[in-house]
Amino acid sequence: FLGCRPPEQVIQAAGHRLPLLVMALASFAVSPPIAASAAVLRRAMSFSSVSAASQARVGVVQMTSVGDLDANYATCSRLTKEAAAAGVKFLCFPEVFSFIGSKDGESVKLAEPLDGPIMQRYCSLANESSMWLSLGGFQERGPDDSHQYNTHVLIDESGKVRSSYRKIHLFDVDVPGNMVYKESRFTTAG
Repeated sequence: FLGCRPPEQVIQAAGHRLPLLVMALASFAVSPPIAASAAVLRRAMSFSSVSAASQARVGVVQMTSVGDLDANYATCSRLTKEAAAAGVKFLCFPEVFSFIGSKDGESVKLAEPLDGPIMQRYCSLANESSMWLSLGGFQERGPDDSHQYNTHVLIDESGKVRSSYRKIHLFDVDVPGNMVYKESRFTTAG
């Protein structure tokens, strides 16, 4: 679906029936955050003004995050506004959308609770854009000062956090003769 696209591009699935697309995402279960978000969205949609016969645009963002919260927010904000102008009603951001550090554990220093100022900016963005945001890989404050949770967050069009999922399968890899990366050194499984 994404293929090789330039960074910072909104990819749209135009004209799809949103409930059907969400059910398809949940049935593929490509990742627990997407499946969990899809389930919450299906429940919420059943009570919202969007009926099963309505059509809504779904967008997927591909971006290159950096070690600067404000720069990443500016990119997310710009892309959300572009998506809103194109009629998107549900926009998906990738893991580490808000920050990616250059050193292991750097993101732990800025991790905060889901009701903290970083997430509140994204809640406001969803409200201002009248759009659901699916935010992959937010640095949520963990159980101690040296760990965080890698949390997927779903925000509705009014800016309310509707669901969150703490990643349980952490990325630990040891490529012989090359690199070692252990997400579990600074992230606690959910």
